[in-house]
Amino acid sequence: MGQPLEGLRVLELAEGIAGPYAGKLLADLGADVVKVEPPQGDRTRHAGRTPDPHGMSSTFVHLNTNKRSVVADLDTPAGRATVLGLTRTSDLVLESFTNARVRATGLTYDVLAAQRAGLAVVSLTPFGRTGPYAEWKGEEIVTYAYAGPMASTGLRDREPIRMGGDVGQYHAGTIAALAGLSAVTVAERSGRSIHVDAAACDAQFASMDRRTTYLLYQVFTGFDAPRSVGATISPFPTGAFPTADGYVQVTTAPRWIPRMLGVLRDDALEARYAAGNPLDDPDLPQLAFDAVLGWTIVRTSQEAMEQAQAAGWPITALKTPAEVLVDAHLATRGYWTDVDLGPLGTVRQPGAPVRFHAGGWQIRDAAPTLGAHTAAVASETVAPSPRRAEPAALPLDGIVVVDMTAAWAGPFAAQLLGDLGATVIRVDNPNIFPTNTRGALPRPRPELLPLMGPLFGGYPDLDPGERPWNRCAIYLSHARNKRCITLDPRTELGSATLWRLLERADVFIENNAVDLVERLGVGWHAVHARNPRMVMVRLPSNGLEGPYRHYLGFGTNMEALFALTAIRGYPDLDVSENDSVFHMDVATGGTAAFAALAALRRRERTGVGELVELAQTENMLNHIGEILIDVARGVDEEWRIGNRHRWRAPQGVYRCLDVAPGVGRAGEQGAGGTDRWVAVSVGTDDEWHGLRVAMGEPAWAADARFAAVEGRRAHHDEIDAGITAWTMAHDHREAAAICQEHGVPAGPVLTESEARQDPHLRARGMLRTNHGPDIGTHEFASHPWQWDGPPLAWRPYSMVGEDNEHVYRELLGLDEATWDALVTEGHITDGYRDAAGNPL
Repeated sequence: MGQPLEGLRVLELAEGIAGPYAGKLLADLGADVVKVEPPQGDRTRHAGRTPDPHGMSSTFVHLNTNKRSVVADLDTPAGRATVLGLTRTSDLVLESFTNARVRATGLTYDVLAAQRAGLAVVSLTPFGRTGPYAEWKGEEIVTYAYAGPMASTGLRDREPIRMGGDVGQYHAGTIAALAGLSAVTVAERSGRSIHVDAAACDAQFASMDRRTTYLLYQVFTGFDAPRSVGATISPFPTGAFPTADGYVQVTTAPRWIPRMLGVLRDDALEARYAAGNPLDDPDLPQLAFDAVLGWTIVRTSQEAMEQAQAAGWPITALKTPAEVLVDAHLATRGYWTDVDLGPLGTVRQPGAPVRFHAGGWQIRDAAPTLGAHTAAVASETVAPSPRRAEPAALPLDGIVVVDMTAAWAGPFAAQLLGDLGATVIRVDNPNIFPTNTRGALPRPRPELLPLMGPLFGGYPDLDPGERPWNRCAIYLSHARNKRCITLDPRTELGSATLWRLLERADVFIENNAVDLVERLGVGWHAVHARNPRMVMVRLPSNGLEGPYRHYLGFGTNMEALFALTAIRGYPDLDVSENDSVFHMDVATGGTAAFAALAALRRRERTGVGELVELAQTENMLNHIGEILIDVARGVDEEWRIGNRHRWRAPQGVYRCLDVAPGVGRAGEQGAGGTDRWVAVSVGTDDEWHGLRVAMGEPAWAADARFAAVEGRRAHHDEIDAGITAWTMAHDHREAAAICQEHGVPAGPVLTESEARQDPHLRARGMLRTNHGPDIGTHEFASHPWQWDGPPLAWRPYSMVGEDNEHVYRELLGLDEATWDALVTEGHITDGYRDAAGNPL
């Protein structure tokens, strides 16, 4: 069938991580990606503490598979002419120029678009092409501080902490790839050129980790999300527990208590849980903690994981990058790819982030040496691909998506498909309350909401209301642009009705327990037989096959299992002090939407659908690919380095003057928000000079030991103290602005309330009002990218069962008798029931 994106020609003018990762996603699925590099090469070629003399750092090796390298000096007329010539035969351009660089080269969007009718151009920048901060420089830590949930990440009595590696840049690259492929689809059909403004801060603000849920929590309650108080105990044991040889990540939702008790076999503890509401027993948290600790400490991490998972209790080993490289599950799945780098030898690289069972992802060529294809590309004669002249419409206009997803990853993917114009039909089973999708509890008591935290305690005015499942922030953060119906597919009528829907649909997306769709009779082979054009997107945590295929757990469990937990956190504290983050969910959502679009593109060519398998952990491993390659190459480093960077220095989050006390935080009603911080990242000697000037050239900063990056790394603590002395005299916004004026990447660490008032985010339209029958009208985070194409969808929020009549009667055309039968059997409702059939 060929690769999904074969025939697509991409011109990559991007450096760093986000843009090249977008290019890699396209290239690995078959696109011809021509990478134009300056004479010195992409800046990541020599990234690392010990620059590779061959220009093949692990970062570059990971990000540039299947690409062709062309050298062009854009400061010369000949170099610019080369780019314009390549633009004429390209379908998509990825560029990461600063605004100043655009002005200097003259390679504006208008100039590029003039070369090719129906050209898609994606501009990947830290802060976007427009807005008050459009000229600002940004690095991973800067955009996470400014637009991501850094203010709520880490410990309350410490500095906010960033994620591990550069995962935010990978997420921005994924969103850019999705937006770029969407823009190409519009351009091919309409002949109209499209410009995508893909800012890293927009991607983080509108989808990164917990940010969208925390923004809604602030909108609903007036409180900002707090940082963690550290390891805590509860009657539902959760967190990192030590084992005989390391740690495991334990998750115990209320519904899993019987499974936990079955594993622990502690009669006294079981009696305490049976005595009444666990939340009303003040001694139970310590008793439960001690019981779990006593059980894990005498087992290895692998033993504890296997025994608990066999009983359905989500415990996973907390593995290091080195342990991941030899993990039996990944080996069984044939995940790793050994790539021949010629004179540099063979290197082990992460495998497919997503598997197309009709054939899709493939490393055809290793990352190229600098300029390896300059002559070949110059001699090619390439005919531009044809364009049609249809009215411009969203790329998924007319596509019907059946959404049977849970928790966060799947619903976010479905929301993105809805943003792109698909009719997304969310199927809720009224006889199974979807814990963690529509709230931790079906009817939480109002007095408990402050104790449930910003993830699960976000309801308008701290009031669960008559139908709480329609009002919780954790659901609403990924619920726009969907039509909600109710159906229990476990009954004969429910199954028959689901089949009518699947036979009408184009995409079926799900991320439930790995065998659920087979038990319901709607597995891939059955679906393909009855609807050969269907694209089925499955998002199992660890894949459809392999030793861990049945393993349960949330993102925190799987992030622990595959090294993300091990590489983040305060380096001076135990990993058990790490608070929970959920990068895997948003990473999955963006990649799944991209994969669905790629599969639909191939269906246009072949007329046949396919199974798309996105193992969430395998996708996430690509976001730390350079670390895994370094480990495979024998690099021995400390990976958990807090807010510092592996080769940039100094980098950190520094305390600032508190000039705006009084902002409440969750769990601290009436208390003021007393911490203000600024993120600063210095990567070059010029940026170090700029920081010195920004700070007023203090005498300590002129020390010759700090002149080069090696010295700055060696004396990082001393430099941090000097920077803090300066930042403590400035407001965090002021400190960031002064740094940026002197060419230093910096950004204020913004709470949700600050972000909602931020002039740049406001100017870019990153907050928009929306509404729903049970929630009223509120502000929500907008889309994760902007473009001048057809307006992305923004329809009101649908409530449970709200669209039953529209979908069943109008879309499917069910007759009166079938509709009445659905009503009689209880499929048609606006809420949930317990096992006995009573309304929850």
